[in-house]
Amino acid sequence: MTTTIEPPVKVLDGWTPGPIPGAREAASGTQPETSGTEPGASTTSEPASPGTDADVSRKVKVGLGVAAAGGGMVMGAIGFYLSFGNLSSAGHTKFGFSVDHAPYFAVGVDAAIVTCLVLDLFMATIRTSWPLLRVLAHGMTGASIYFNASAHGAITENVDKALAHGLMPVLFVIGVEAGRRILVQQAALPADHDTIPGHRWLLAGRSTWRIFKQMKVWDEPYSEVVARQRRRAVFNAWTEYKAEVAKAGLEQGSEEALARLPKKLEPFGLTVDEALALPDQMAREELRRQQEQEKRDQELELEKERAEHQAEKERLAHRKEMAALKADLSATEGVAGAQARGAVAEAEARADVQARSATALSDAVDSQEVAEANKRAAEANAKVLEAEARAAEAERKKQSELARIETEKLRVLEAQGRAAEAEADAAEAKKRAAEARNAAAQIARRAVEAEDIANFTARQRRVRLVARMLIAAEHGGHDVDLAAIEKAIGVSTSTASTTKAEAIALMKAGYDPENGVDPEVPSRAEA
Repeated sequence: MTTTIEPPVKVLDGWTPGPIPGAREAASGTQPETSGTEPGASTTSEPASPGTDADVSRKVKVGLGVAAAGGGMVMGAIGFYLSFGNLSSAGHTKFGFSVDHAPYFAVGVDAAIVTCLVLDLFMATIRTSWPLLRVLAHGMTGASIYFNASAHGAITENVDKALAHGLMPVLFVIGVEAGRRILVQQAALPADHDTIPGHRWLLAGRSTWRIFKQMKVWDEPYSEVVARQRRRAVFNAWTEYKAEVAKAGLEQGSEEALARLPKKLEPFGLTVDEALALPDQMAREELRRQQEQEKRDQELELEKERAEHQAEKERLAHRKEMAALKADLSATEGVAGAQARGAVAEAEARADVQARSATALSDAVDSQEVAEANKRAAEANAKVLEAEARAAEAERKKQSELARIETEKLRVLEAQGRAAEAEADAAEAKKRAAEARNAAAQIARRAVEAEDIANFTARQRRVRLVARMLIAAEHGGHDVDLAAIEKAIGVSTSTASTTKAEAIALMKAGYDPENGVDPEVPSRAEA
């Protein structure tokens, strides 16, 4: 039989209806033995001083520990001595060992028990517990009990002798297990923290198998799996309870409906007070989940807006780059064209002048028409001047095109400045919207805290929740229909209509959650 040590409770995030001990399982409802005080906590409010009862109790504990250790050593020595004698005699006469080898058989059996137990404690101290060592030690203990009991004949024929010879190994193992529990408790060792207690297999075998499966498949500790199973079982029971109340035509929060809760939640270890407090706890948890969902929705919307903003910035940057490239290309093409046209005109003019000059000179020499040649030379010079004028015009156009490009760049920069201002205005508008949503959430949180302090009933909480919805809708310039109220507080149409009427009456009486005014809560002056 394997002795297990219950692990300390690990409190998980999320709702826990009352304390969740490590062994108060969802299906069995059993409760392990627990200490009334925390380890290391003092049971008195006054500090201990020398010579008080605290020193006396410590001395008693030390004395008991020394006595227990001495008694255990005596019991172990006697047990090993008797076991060695019995197994040595039986090893030769009954089990077929030679006279020389029989003592080694006896030493091997007893040494195996001690070695496995010591190895188990050593591996626990280095936080690598291996339960197989304890199983092997207990198996060798059972074998030692059998060998000792059957050393002087058949067990059924010598029951008294079998009991006498098997008693000492049992006492020795019990003493070792007691010492092991003390060591594990004092040193806070993690031994057997992930071992399922044996009594749970007997009391709730089916649910225990599911816990064992989750522990092994998902590699999770026993305490976390048990706590999660219990929370899930309580939540399922709460869901069934709401369905039963609705089917019976009762209103949640009424005395007749609440009277069913303690019996419904009794199998899960909840007290009457814990069961009656469950509706308010569930309402707070539902409100918390709604607020977290709204926060996640707001964050998702903000991320989408940021992504759209980034995409718009990239599109504007791309357009700006394309406009600059087009402007540079146009300017380059205009300048190059003007230069080419001017060069062509200049070359043509010079070629024409040279041709006419050569012709004029030839004509002058041949026909002595010097005057005519001079005239044509003057005309050629005039054309050269005209070509130079055209080149100057082309240069002027080039400078004008460059000025136009600079003007276009200035307009692009101005457009970028306006776009940046528009982005800043949009960011400021988003910031104001986020601040408004946060302010609304703060008002709702303060209202819930005030309701908790005032110890309002579930019905009063629903009326104030609907009132806050109506106030928010009035500020937004729209109305709240019954369908939205049904979805928000989870009631029928008739109850939603009644709740809305009560909320309107509460608003007329002066209910103002933004300023913390509630007509049903006495003011500080009245108090």
